[in-house]
Amino acid sequence: MHRRTALVGVLAASVVGLGAVQLAPGAAPAARAAGLTSYSGCDELLAAYRSELERSATTGAFGWPERMVFSATGGVPAADGLAARDSAATGAVGSGPTGTNLQEQGVDEPDLAKLRGGRLVVLTGRELKVVSAEAQPRLLGSLRMPGDQAYGGELLLVGDRAVVVVPGWRPDPQAGPGGGDEQRMLMPIRPGVPTTEVVLADLTGDQPRLLERSTYDGQYVSARLVDGTLRLVTTTRPQPVVVYPTEAGPVAERLARTANEQAAASVGLLDVLPQVVRRDADGTVLEHGAAVACDQTFHAPYASGASTLLVTTIRPGDGLAATDRTAVTTDGDLVYAAEDRLYVATSRWGTVAPMVAVDDTRGAVDRSLPAEVRTQVHAFDTTSDTETEYVGSGSVPGYVLGRWALSRYDGDLRVATTRQPPWGTAGPEGSTGIVAESSSMVVKLAERDGALVETGRVAGLGKGEQIQAVRYFGDIAAVVTFRQTDPLYLLDLSGDPQVLGELKVPGFSTYLHPLGDGLLLGLGQDATSTGQATGMQVSVFDISDLSHPVLRDRLRLGEGWSTASDDSRAFGYDPGRRLATFPFTSYEPSGGGLEQPGAVGVSVAEDGTLRLAGRLDTAAGRWPQRVLSDGDRVYAVTDNAVVAGDASTMARTGELTLGAG
Repeated sequence: MHRRTALVGVLAASVVGLGAVQLAPGAAPAARAAGLTSYSGCDELLAAYRSELERSATTGAFGWPERMVFSATGGVPAADGLAARDSAATGAVGSGPTGTNLQEQGVDEPDLAKLRGGRLVVLTGRELKVVSAEAQPRLLGSLRMPGDQAYGGELLLVGDRAVVVVPGWRPDPQAGPGGGDEQRMLMPIRPGVPTTEVVLADLTGDQPRLLERSTYDGQYVSARLVDGTLRLVTTTRPQPVVVYPTEAGPVAERLARTANEQAAASVGLLDVLPQVVRRDADGTVLEHGAAVACDQTFHAPYASGASTLLVTTIRPGDGLAATDRTAVTTDGDLVYAAEDRLYVATSRWGTVAPMVAVDDTRGAVDRSLPAEVRTQVHAFDTTSDTETEYVGSGSVPGYVLGRWALSRYDGDLRVATTRQPPWGTAGPEGSTGIVAESSSMVVKLAERDGALVETGRVAGLGKGEQIQAVRYFGDIAAVVTFRQTDPLYLLDLSGDPQVLGELKVPGFSTYLHPLGDGLLLGLGQDATSTGQATGMQVSVFDISDLSHPVLRDRLRLGEGWSTASDDSRAFGYDPGRRLATFPFTSYEPSGGGLEQPGAVGVSVAEDGTLRLAGRLDTAAGRWPQRVLSDGDRVYAVTDNAVVAGDASTMARTGELTLGAG
């Protein structure tokens, strides 16, 4: 009985979505980490990066870390502090203060659209639009973003300001090698430089006004906002000339490899250290140069690649000037953040960093073990408003499908993983990795002496299957795996992790959301007994008895797709109305493959039964990316329109065309 009471009381606690991992037979199960130290100066840093680039040079490229990152196909918001205590009364979780369905309440995430104070702020193409949140939306103002990049941007609201982050690409004008008979066998290509543009706009009035802009040389990973402090995560890798042989044969291949090794040995500090340029609204340069110093960059005692992970701390209320920057020699692909920690993770094959077995005193790799996929995780302390402090690193076997594989609770990091990669049982071409039958696990990591160290795991979940979704409720986890049926596992992660209960139903859920009173909503696919998907469905599970979960009801939506299946920010839940909303484009194969884009509302009764509340159709070719709720209205946001509807019936009340931006 105490388990049921505890579960209902924490239904709004930490959340994680998908994860998956692979463990090579015989590999030690414990997570491994070694404390990082800073470079003594630029000579040591430059030598290390040149060595890594030269070591990875080939006849046609530089060996990038073989990373595998997949879209998160599950995950739900979590709650901490006051938000958790407020929602614990009902056990249900609503959207965050700016309308986004968050992974952690109190930790705002960048999104395509935000809702606050009767206004929608939408990023469409290169335009930041301010729209009235009413039955018939009106365009109040717009601001064109600087630069040429048109898509891929996200925004955050900080008080009366908007922070827009736009990934971009800058061509590099430097020429490669040329001339001579031998060089005619080679084709030099100078890769461009990925950039991250950060724009600060004033939203005091309806017309947005540009305040500042910063351009970082580096690939945008993600950003998080906590109590007015923004942490921007980018990763930078040197881009030397890449030479390809234009003729077959050993001579051309040898020349290409030699040219690439020479290019690696000639990279300079401007190539290695992340650069930043900050300008005011008039274009006056306020900052220009290296974003971080050589002796402020951390590195592992073993080879860890030639990428630089940069975490930039900014107080947007005061401008875009960084209050702190922390750099680590590693790559990074996904970000998870709680209110007091930020984690950056990368899943990859062990060809750049020693991911199989590491002697932490010597940094030696035990090559007698087969290569395998592992996930490196770097932890940063974010308790300060102005600083971000590196805490430690660790790794777990296998890969993760997205940030929802990570969750922090009571000082521990939990990672949900699947042992076998999605492409089969063998490693990539050239590897010796041979893995056992797929199964899943949840691993607990604790911070100890500059490392993330494994303290427990529950393994062997869903043999022959892969994780589809994970939901954490304090020290309880709900894990969905799938191949032919949907096993829903309930795990106790306190002490030694263990399985408490299991339920098998047709199909699978890729998204889990708490409804209160021990009820859990699942969004996913119905399927036949052989595992063939037959259309989208919404399910409600009763998990109040952890040893005996029950399927309360399910609502079949038919053939179609939803962005909420891959991105939890597209899902919304109003606890007061007990209404779930999300984009849904139906597909009619009998009608010649006709698609009807739109959004649906699903009502959930107190006993868990489901009813389709209504459908908000959008025009053909306008596929909703987000559905936001504001009291009595819902807003379906497409790439070029905002369609408003009644929250009770989803009936359309108005539409505003935004244009392509």
